[in-house]
Amino acid sequence: MADFKQINLLGRKHAVIVPDYAASEELVVAYRSVVDRGGVALMRVYAAAIGLSTRLGKESGADYAASRFDVLAYGGAVYGWLRKQKVEIKEIAAIGVEIIQTVADSTFPSDVEVEEQMGKSEASAAS
Repeated sequence: MADFKQINLLGRKHAVIVPDYAASEELVVAYRSVVDRGGVALMRVYAAAIGLSTRLGKESGADYAASRFDVLAYGGAVYGWLRKQKVEIKEIAAIGVEIIQTVADSTFPSDVEVEEQMGKSEASAAS
């Protein structure tokens, strides 16, 4: 998938790439399930967003498959690594929420976008 932006973290720029559909969906669902609670679970989701969308996940040594595709387990590994690298909690949160919003927008299009696409499909089928 295409880059949608870059982030600055650990003194370097990192391309941000929307993860595959399954990982994107899992990330957004995990976020929605913990956003009201906040705390450590939310920080794990933010870190998972960073890890799944940049090369920092691999740099951290975290492996989504080895985490059994569990966003919180994977995010915990990335979060711990980021904190050891002296990344501030507020920076993880700010970057994480921005990435999650973009991932959510690309994974779950708005009703208007769906209706527009359906209209285009119906027009193509009628031609």
